[in-house]
Amino acid sequence: MDTNIIVIGGESDAEMTRMTLIDKHIVASSGKARPNVLYISTANGDDRTKISNFITKYQSAGCTVTTLTFFIAPFPGTDRVSSLIEQADIIYVAGGNTRAMLATWREFGVTGLLKAAGKNGKVLCGVSAGAICWFDYGHSDSGGAFALVAGLGLLSGALCPHFRSEAGREASFVELVRLQGIQPAYAVDDGVALHFKNDQYHRLIRSEAQNYAYEVSASPPYLKQM
Repeated sequence: MDTNIIVIGGESDAEMTRMTLIDKHIVASSGKARPNVLYISTANGDDRTKISNFITKYQSAGCTVTTLTFFIAPFPGTDRVSSLIEQADIIYVAGGNTRAMLATWREFGVTGLLKAAGKNGKVLCGVSAGAICWFDYGHSDSGGAFALVAGLGLLSGALCPHFRSEAGREASFVELVRLQGIQPAYAVDDGVALHFKNDQYHRLIRSEAQNYAYEVSASPPYLKQM
């Protein structure tokens, strides 16, 4: 069964409250007219406003939306976590603190369930922290400085979100890729998404026409627009 992972470089406040071209592509990738979407908001500490915005946005597209939260009571047990992931057609991971998110997932056994979900044909997707988590490595500032953080390894290589919108991102990621020789490596601007099928780049989706994605090489020329 094909694996489908869609990674988004970032989104504006306006994009959090309306269906974008990227959101529509995510829904269509499920192959269902009214898919079940599971929103995992661990990285933003289960922010209630962001949860509400996401539910409203995806319900407007005819989706059924459920949420998996670890910081809002009642707290889920292992069976509940497994059931929510099993019932989902699309699993969407929010942005926020990558390190805190991954630590929480490990504690509650989420990582293995997400890996299995991808192999079982569910659409895996997310923005920022929810994008880099699927790779071997993600470029993150969740430890207070830019660094490569180990992810779930469903996609090979490394990903950098917010590539040109956050000061220092571009230079840091290019340098880390050069020094560590990690390949493949991708950098994605806000409002841009990459769709991977079976660990291979499949297509680019752009909600912000002026923004781009790049392949990053360990040797010159370091950036190649996708």
